[in-house]
Amino acid sequence: MWPTNKILMVKPACFGYNTETALTNSFQHVENDGEAKLALFEFDNMVQQLQQNGIDVLVINDTIHPEKPDAIFPNNWFSTHTDGSCILYPMLHQNRRIERRADIIQQMCNNSKKLIDLSYLENENLFLEGTGSLVIDHEFKIAYASISPRTCAEALTIFEEKTGFKVIPFYAFDRAQQPIYHTNVVMAVSPSNVIICLDVIPKADQEKLLHCFAQSKKEVIEISLQQLESFAGNMLCLKNSQNNNILVMSFTAFDALNVVQINALKKHHQLLSIAIPTIEKIGGGSVRCMMAELF
Repeated sequence: MWPTNKILMVKPACFGYNTETALTNSFQHVENDGEAKLALFEFDNMVQQLQQNGIDVLVINDTIHPEKPDAIFPNNWFSTHTDGSCILYPMLHQNRRIERRADIIQQMCNNSKKLIDLSYLENENLFLEGTGSLVIDHEFKIAYASISPRTCAEALTIFEEKTGFKVIPFYAFDRAQQPIYHTNVVMAVSPSNVIICLDVIPKADQEKLLHCFAQSKKEVIEISLQQLESFAGNMLCLKNSQNNNILVMSFTAFDALNVVQINALKKHHQLLSIAIPTIEKIGGGSVRCMMAELF
């Protein structure tokens, strides 16, 4: 059940700065010569640390051809759920659509009756990028989603109809007043807490979200815009082999938190911080984006 003990990660073959996705992701930065090679060391270290902390990690190797600079972020193109279903998602950028691999789909979605394929929405220019676009409370079947070029309101309606999840849409804007590209940069949800940057969300949407959090009995831990920019919203709650909740975040995110926030999180979770500075800088995503939950 939720949180899960098992995740899938894709070991990159061609990780690098993606010029196409940079159009909608202000967190990406151009790499220096040879810098992208450090991503492999960071990836292997992350897998090792997760395993040492009692998480079951399935590692899939990326294929060299065609080149997929963002293959390290598999959570954007598929998700699995507690009812056994597997969902495939429509991706905004062309060079991310090729990350969908039939062999992985077959392995993760072995029951075709449980496969919900929304990727056809790409033909209608409707996009919804997995658990980047959707931050899911599996216990209450709620999906939070900030509207952006990668998260379309029409696609959310279709997702709601196909899955039975209640979708809570909202808006979130960065310093330049542009929509923040993915919801999982703004917020994270665990069985006990919501970690969220309310400062980037319009007042009316804040009130709607806080009402929903109260109904689902979630303690809210607010983060600042500066902390959001350090990926403090990009966390994932997992279960370890001792059935304890582990909240996984990057070292960048942990280092940005203050003592009060850390103590609040420690009340209900063990905290695990992992250093992936190269992946964050070049890829514009953090640890949560690298982990696809397997239920």
